Amino acid sequence: MDFTVNLISGDYTLPLIEKLFSNSQKISDMDDIYFAIAALVDTGRISGAFHMMRGLFGIAGTEWPQEIIQLEKSEELQDAFVSEFIFDFYDVIEDKRLETEEEEIPV
Repeated sequence: MDFTVNLISGDYTLPLIEKLFSNSQKISDMDDIYFAIAALVDTGRISGAFHMMRGLFGIAGTEWPQEIIQLEKSEELQDAFVSEFIFDFYDVIEDKRLETEEEEIPV
């Protein structure tokens, strides 16, 4: 099941961040979101992290995916999904950071 959770996170995290980033254009904003969700996870507040993620989908103007709704039925699946989500979120932010740095370097 972890593989499925990983795929679901991979399918939705990048498009979500792309939409959020296109609204903000500030990596520091994405860092703040990441650290807020990670802090909830680190303190065992998985339900709070899930609610925050649902809010991010709403802010991005994206429907909360049915595949993620199905994960809400199990605390274990929620925990696995949130962990995958923040891992993917961090990777995407780092990729954005590298892209931004490359754009700033004169050729």
